Amino acid sequence: GLQSMLVTDDATARKLRLQGEHPFDMVAVDAGASHAAEFEATRPVADRSQLSTAERWRNRRDPANLALRRLRAAKIRAVTTALQHFDVALLMDADTYVCSSLMEAACAVSDGPVVAFVPVDRGREHAASVLARSARWRVPGRAVEANTGVVAWRNATASHALVDAWLRAYGDLADASGFLMDQPAFRAALHATRAPHAALPPRFNCRGHDRTRAATAVPLRCAGYAADEAAHGAVAARLRGGAGCAVLHSHDIQEPG
Repeated sequence: GLQSMLVTDDATARKLRLQGEHPFDMVAVDAGASHAAEFEATRPVADRSQLSTAERWRNRRDPANLALRRLRAAKIRAVTTALQHFDVALLMDADTYVCSSLMEAACAVSDGPVVAFVPVDRGREHAASVLARSARWRVPGRAVEANTGVVAWRNATASHALVDAWLRAYGDLADASGFLMDQPAFRAALHATRAPHAALPPRFNCRGHDRTRAATAVPLRCAGYAADEAAHGAVAARLRGGAGCAVLHSHDIQEPG
């Protein structure tokens, strides 16, 4: 059956192993992983600066941004750690919730493609101007972007090359522009390496994020709910509140417990 693995810092790994009771089949260590709290928890609640939202996010001296950069780099390195233990690995962001079997996603990389993901809708790609300014990682508009919250990987030479390129691209783009999302770097690495990839159906990454409503989180749950557009917006209505989703990906997941 499927096994679960947590890749974390050494102190957390030691604590979990001593406790002996946790939901993971395996706990692995990333030597560079930061145990700092996620950026929402470390960013000041009252920001009285005159900086715009974009300027705050790209402020290289902001402690929350420094922590986020370490966390995103650790996420990328976690792929290598996972592929040291498994032939196929499915890596998922911490703000995801599994509703049903993931076997279809795992099987998508069983032969041929070395990586599979839900593509970002055309016209919704991130950091196009950042990639256009990058001398090393220039990416054409036709290049696919992945939502890296749910990605299946197969242990192969091409996948390791992709991870290495992803980490380099992330460092380069963060240094050059302060941009902290890992998706543009993955897009650049995928284009540069030409790694064979496959598209997963949208139900494997039901992104509960509505840009038309001040970038609000959309409430989702596995069984769904009456997500009429008037009450919850077009994104919630399209996802039927999460009904039919294999993986929910939102900051407002409403499952019991």
